[in-house]
Amino acid sequence: MSNSNPLDRDRLQALLLGCIEPARALGLAVETAGPDAVVLTAPLAGNRNDKATAFAGSLLSAAALAGWALVSCVCAAESFAAEVALQAAEARFLAPARLDFRAEARAPGAAVLDKLKKMLARGGRGRIEIGVAVTAGETQVMNFTGTYAVILGERWRASPDSG
Repeated sequence: MSNSNPLDRDRLQALLLGCIEPARALGLAVETAGPDAVVLTAPLAGNRNDKATAFAGSLLSAAALAGWALVSCVCAAESFAAEVALQAAEARFLAPARLDFRAEARAPGAAVLDKLKKMLARGGRGRIEIGVAVTAGETQVMNFTGTYAVILGERWRASPDSG
């Protein structure tokens, strides 16, 4: 595994806020970033619905971006210049989020990552499924599973404002 171009917490935060407008609107902050896990946090304030709980769309967006960020970190750790896009998603809401919330994406097993690498090596395209747990305090409020398409080629540069 080559780590010549890691996507660490600070670079991911700059990327999210510099290039993804909804991330700014949600107030997302990167707590953890790396090829093993990404954790994004968001305040309840600014994401509240009419019931004074987190808006479902905010929870979905945070989860989708956590999965996207994890796949982006995996690609950066492997020195793959790649476009990553959410292709399909499934979410299950488990409880209302009455506090600030966090979306935690964990890397799948080595076999899944190896399969992605083989698909990219063979055809320049691949797909990977990422699970994300969304919690508010100690309560899990949502399960999210996203299938992300990965296409080798030009994407963001060293910083969001560099080109």
